[in-house]
Amino acid sequence: MARDEYPTVEAPRSGKRVRYLDTADRTDGEAARFEMWLAPPPESAGPMRHVHPEQDEDLEVVAGTLGVWHEGTTRTLGPGESVTIPAGDAHRFWNAGDDELHLIGEVRPALDTEAFMYVTYGLAGDHLATASGMPLNPLLLAPVLAEYDDLLYLAVVPVWLQKLAIRLVAPAGRALGYGASYPEYVPAARREALAGVRDRDDDADPGAR
Repeated sequence: MARDEYPTVEAPRSGKRVRYLDTADRTDGEAARFEMWLAPPPESAGPMRHVHPEQDEDLEVVAGTLGVWHEGTTRTLGPGESVTIPAGDAHRFWNAGDDELHLIGEVRPALDTEAFMYVTYGLAGDHLATASGMPLNPLLLAPVLAEYDDLLYLAVVPVWLQKLAIRLVAPAGRALGYGASYPEYVPAARREALAGVRDRDDDADPGAR
């Protein structure tokens, strides 16, 4: 797939849209790169404070003003400026200006970031999740987070406690028919590639899922 063929995906109700530039199937899992546009507040608020336990994240401003909170320090960045968030660090970002914010982001390694984004954006669009993508029903949320347990945790609750809660609640959610796979939210152009990434991950670590 050529880079200009990646679909632009909107995060409903959050004033955000994203288009991938490189994904796990193109980088052999080393990185995922994307561009993101955030509307000025109050149309967008950016993601809540969170942690990527296994991924470093780079954010570079193309246009507009980026606000970043990183481990207790707040700063703003303009066009051409960038910030790197090491794996495990609590952070959040938002549009800190009056105009639309355009940025380029990269996470390393890629893991299943692309698939997770489609699931959370899709759930938000169906009003089954908050505007930032967190499912409103804990029984729906737990199977999703159990599937993508290497990607993201909230920064305001100890990670070990979140993992314990997910481990306890996910079986009940699955028993009620909630899962982690929502193919209807994946753009048709990306379904085959994402299935290949998931198959590769399962082959590399058969006991991971």
